[in-house]
Amino acid sequence: MFVRLCVLGLVAFGLTGCDDIEGMASNVAGQLAGVAAAPDATSEGIRTLSLLGGDVRARGPEGYCVDQGASNARRGFAVLAGCALLSDDAAVMPTLDGLITIQFGAEDTASVTGNETAFAQFLETDGGRGLLASSGDLANVSEVRTVTDNAGVLARFEDTSGPVFAGTSGPQWRGFLDINGRLTTISVLSFDRDALARGEGERLLTVAMAELGEVNAPVVITEGEAE
Repeated sequence: MFVRLCVLGLVAFGLTGCDDIEGMASNVAGQLAGVAAAPDATSEGIRTLSLLGGDVRARGPEGYCVDQGASNARRGFAVLAGCALLSDDAAVMPTLDGLITIQFGAEDTASVTGNETAFAQFLETDGGRGLLASSGDLANVSEVRTVTDNAGVLARFEDTSGPVFAGTSGPQWRGFLDINGRLTTISVLSFDRDALARGEGERLLTVAMAELGEVNAPVVITEGEAE
C-alpha cells in the first residue's frame, strides 16, 4: 500500500520522490534544469515546453498554450490555458475552455500501464481520496468516479478544500498515465466564468492525455532516413 501512496503522491502534490511522502527533505535543485521552447513557440504563444532537462515535453490540445510564469520546468510541472488568455498577440481559443495542469513524477515511477483497474480502484478508496484532496483531507473530496482505457486512468471528483487556482471551481477531472518511465498526471479545471459540463471535462481530459502521449512518443527513424 505504501508504494501506491508514494507513486500517487509524486504526481498529486508535485513531489520528486518517496522520501518526500515520508517527510524527509528532498531538494529539487538536483534535478536537471534547462527550459527550452519547442519549434512551435511563436509570438502568439508557446504550445510546447521541454521539462526536466528535456526528458519530457508538455503540450495541450489545439488552442492551448503554456503559461511559463505559472509552470516550473525543474519540477516537471506545466500550466496551460487558452492561448488568447496568455498572449496579447494570440486570438486562438480552444473549443473547450478550461485550465490544464501537467505534473511529471520522478524517474522509474511508471505505475499505470498494465495496472489500470487496480490503480482506478485505489483512487476510489479513502486513501485515494485523501491524496486527491488539495488539503490532504479526504472529507473534502466527493465520491471519485473512474474510467480506464488504453490512454490510462481518468477520475472525476469535487474538492471542497478550495480552488487550486483562483477563478476555478466545481468538479475536477484528472488523468493518470505513464510517460517515459514517469507516472504523470493531467488535471482539467473549470473556470468560474464558464464551467465545463461533465462530458466536456471528460472529453478535454481525454484529448489532453492523447496530446501528451503524442508529443512524448519516441521518434521512429525509418531505414531510408537513417542512410
